[in-house]
Amino acid sequence: MQDDLIRALGYANLDTRLKRISDKMSHSIRAMYKQLNIDIEPNWYLVLVLVKETPTISVMEIANRLKFTHQSIITMTNKMCANGYLIHSKDKVDKRKTVFRLTAKAEEKLPTLLQIWEHGKVAIFEMLDKDISIIKHLEVLESNLEKQSFGERMLEKLKA
Repeated sequence: MQDDLIRALGYANLDTRLKRISDKMSHSIRAMYKQLNIDIEPNWYLVLVLVKETPTISVMEIANRLKFTHQSIITMTNKMCANGYLIHSKDKVDKRKTVFRLTAKAEEKLPTLLQIWEHGKVAIFEMLDKDISIIKHLEVLESNLEKQSFGERMLEKLKA
């Protein structure tokens, strides 16, 4: 078997391979941000863009738009507030809802971040050799996972 077991297993280990790719990309983005002296995490841009588009967006709205868990959004936004990128408050109509808006720091850094992210899109396109057919496959995979989880599918196969 090859030195790279994950690669050798092919599609049978897709989850691990996607995680490894994600980890490599996130690590390199963190290093790039550090080199540029920008104090954000790789996945924060999603929240920054949503809050920019929809000031006073709630935790649940962010979670629903990104298809992330409520808890992961709370963890992420708490870090973003602690680092001075978001301000949280209670919704004026529904006091149970926590809503967010960008801080002056976020507003100031956003043009630079948007430029970085645009260059990131170009870099990904180039890394894919300008073939984005993977997106179609990811759409199929995500759609099928919404219908039935991977674990449920495996249990069905075990019972057969």
